[in-house]
Amino acid sequence: MKRETALLIGFLFITVGTATGLWFMAMPNFRPLSFPTVESGTIAVGPMRKERSLTAAQIHTLNDWLQAHTAGWGPLGQTPPSSGDAVLELQVHADGAQHDAATPGEPYRITLWTGISAADWNNTVFVESKPGAVIRFHHFKDKDFSTLRELVNEYDYPRSAFP
Repeated sequence: MKRETALLIGFLFITVGTATGLWFMAMPNFRPLSFPTVESGTIAVGPMRKERSLTAAQIHTLNDWLQAHTAGWGPLGQTPPSSGDAVLELQVHADGAQHDAATPGEPYRITLWTGISAADWNNTVFVESKPGAVIRFHHFKDKDFSTLRELVNEYDYPRSAFP
């Protein structure tokens, strides 16, 4: 084998091998999320975090929205500018368990940026399963985000003025 051929094969092995290794390390971060069915929850909205319970219709709408948007969630790579415009604290039940208070599933949190506090983060959703876990986020188009925006805007709350 000529020296040039050996160098070319070595170069291809290193570049393809490195790309393949990085791809396999990154793939788990970009798999579709599977959201558990939400049984109940609260939403805290606005700068004063006015809290209210979600109705059964809102829970149903939220479950449908979550099941329709499982792809495209990536890991959070930077610190957001604020704590979000609305925070949903959601309670779920363990899979296959009886639906009673003795068998709760692990709750999770969804944080929404609607554009109240940071315009660069408009229509962004963060999902956090537990404190310290990897936070997943997704930036949506207005059409896809409108269902969540309706949950936030359903009741009046004080809004801050634009800077």
